[in-house]
Amino acid sequence: MNIPLRVQNLVKRHGTSNPYIIARDLNIEIIPFDLPMAIRGFLLRVLRHRMIFINESLTETQQLIVLCHELGHAKLHSNYGYYVRPNMVYYVPNKYEYQANEYALNLLMYSHNIDYNLAKIMLDTLKTSPKLIHRMLTELVLYDNF
Repeated sequence: MNIPLRVQNLVKRHGTSNPYIIARDLNIEIIPFDLPMAIRGFLLRVLRHRMIFINESLTETQQLIVLCHELGHAKLHSNYGYYVRPNMVYYVPNKYEYQANEYALNLLMYSHNIDYNLAKIMLDTLKTSPKLIHRMLTELVLYDNF
């Protein structure tokens, strides 16, 4: 799967790399929600209607990272997600999560000065730890804003 090409085509098709505009154009509703701290966000499909829930207690930059990640799921994966039960989140590290993180990295590169090769090495190294990957992406985005 050529994720950089897929993101490039998405940005070209929508004329922007802004994930909020892309989600709107794809008819994906973004819902800030009071989620437990263990849950940063998730994609939900109900009767063909897609919604991305984002933990409203995250910073603006963290919410941007989560949105890019969840757009990756929306564009790459048809039937995958977290397993959620009250007070418990079952995260299963696998290729889908890695691909969604790579999708987020590629989408963020259009609006932030991120060294892809360095970020890809870090992504490969941290692939089993979603919190560390999101922290790394957040730091890269924040560093670019200085």
